[in-house]
Amino acid sequence: MSSLLNIISANNLRSGLNVYFIQDNAGSRWDTDISKASVYGENDLAGAFDLAKQDLDNNIVVDCVTVSVDENHTPLTAREKIRGDGPSSKYGHAVNS
Repeated sequence: MSSLLNIISANNLRSGLNVYFIQDNAGSRWDTDISKASVYGENDLAGAFDLAKQDLDNNIVVDCVTVSVDENHTPLTAREKIRGDGPSSKYGHAVNS
């Protein structure tokens, strides 16, 4: 039986866009590209979430959540698939385009 895979998602406080947590040799950061998100197994998720939550506490992101994904970074729930595709209705500057 394979281990459950997870990424960490949030919304950028300034833009409102979905962002995904990345940890690598350069440190940690957020990106709008889900394919760049760091993937965590069950044993590593809690520590990574604590690190990501620091940006929540520092008002960089809001609504920090874990998201179950497959090996291709595809979310397993319908909610997260919809969030990953971006807004389902126009908002902001996109309303006039």
